[in-house]
Amino acid sequence: MFRQYFRLLRQHPQFLAFGFLATFFSSFGQTFLLGLFTDSFRTAHSLSHGEYGAIYAAATFIGGLLLMRIGKQLDNVSLAQFTSFTFIGIALSALVITWPIHLVTLFIGLAGLRFFGQGFMGHIAMTSMGRYFVEQRGKAVAFAGMGFPLGELLLPVLIVALVAAYDWQVTWWLFAVFLICGLPVMLWLQTHKPKNEVPAAVSAPDEAAALEVALRQRDLLRQRKFWVVLPALLGLPFVVTALLLNQLWLADQQSWSVAATASAIMIFSLSRVTVSVFAGDWIDRLGSKRFIGLNILPVTFGTVLLAANFGVWSWWAFLGLAGVSAGINSALSGTLWAEVYGTRYLATVRALVHAMMVFSTALAPFLMGILIDTGWSPTAILLTFSAILAAAWLNARRLT
Repeated sequence: MFRQYFRLLRQHPQFLAFGFLATFFSSFGQTFLLGLFTDSFRTAHSLSHGEYGAIYAAATFIGGLLLMRIGKQLDNVSLAQFTSFTFIGIALSALVITWPIHLVTLFIGLAGLRFFGQGFMGHIAMTSMGRYFVEQRGKAVAFAGMGFPLGELLLPVLIVALVAAYDWQVTWWLFAVFLICGLPVMLWLQTHKPKNEVPAAVSAPDEAAALEVALRQRDLLRQRKFWVVLPALLGLPFVVTALLLNQLWLADQQSWSVAATASAIMIFSLSRVTVSVFAGDWIDRLGSKRFIGLNILPVTFGTVLLAANFGVWSWWAFLGLAGVSAGINSALSGTLWAEVYGTRYLATVRALVHAMMVFSTALAPFLMGILIDTGWSPTAILLTFSAILAAAWLNARRLT
C-alpha cells in the first residue's frame, strides 16, 4: 500500500502538493483555529456566548450560500482563476476581522474566512483530486487531505506563541501576508495537472453518466440516496464544530486544565491522518459506498464517552475517535460523489454538499450557544449530540 502512495507521489508531486497545501491553507477558516480567538473576538465586541454564536452561525451560513452559488463555477472557470480568487479573498478577510470598530467588520471577516477558508480551499483541493485522478483517486484525495491535520498540529502552537509575543490582531496581519505569499506557489503547482488521467464524464460508470443529465436539471435534491448519505457526512462536522468552538467553556464546566484541553487537538490530527492513509487505499480497493455509516460510528462512541466525563482524558478520547471518523470522511469527500455521479459536474455536486456541510457548522455553534445561555449542562448537550449522530448512522444503513 505504501509503495503505491510513494509511486503516486513520484509521478505527480506538484499537483498532489497543490491539493495538500490547499487543505492546509483552509485552516484559516476552520473552527479549530477560529475557536482559539473566540475570547478575543467576544471581548473586543462585548458579546455573550449566545450572541457570538449567532454571529458566527450567520457568517457561516452566508458562506455556505455563496459556496452553493459560486462553487459550481469550478466546472467552468480555470483552476488558476479560482485559486487566485480564493487566496485574495481569504487574505482580505484576515485583515478585515482585525478592525474591532463595529460588529459589521467582525461579521464580514468571519463570513469571508468561513467562505474562502472552510469553503473554497477544501472545495478546490477535493474537487481537483477527484477530477484529475481516476484509478488512484482515493489515494490522491487521502494525500491531499493530510493538509487538514497538519494545520491542526502546527497552527495552534504557532498562534499561542504569536498572540503571547504580539497580540491577536498582529497575528491575523501576519496570516494575511503568509497567504498572499503562498498564492504564486499554488499557481505554479496547479499547472502540473496529471496528463495521463482524463477528467471526463466518459470515464464514469454508465449510471453516473446518466445522472449527470439529472444534475443539469437540478433535481439532485430529489434523490433519496442523496439524503440517505448526507446526514452521515454532516454529523461529524456539526458536533466537532460545536465542541471545538466552545472547548474553553467545556473545560471550565468540567474542571479540566485549559492547556490539556487545547493540546488534545494533536490526537485528533494524528488519528485523522493515520486513518485517512489507510482509508484511501481501502476505498480504491472496495469503493466508497461500503464506508457510509461506518464513518460516523467512532465519533458517536466518542461523544458518549465525553458525556460520561472521565476527566480531561474523555476529551482526548473523543477527539481521537472523532479523528478516526474525520480520516474516513476525508477520503470519502473526494471519491464518493465522483463514484456516484461522475466527474463532469463534480464541482456542482461538491459545491452543494460542501455548502450543506457549512450550513451544519453554522447551526452547531448557534444551537450550542443558546443551550449554554439557557443553562443546559455539558452532559445534556453531549447526550443530545450523541442521539443526533446515532440517528444519522441508522439513516445511513438504508443505503445498503
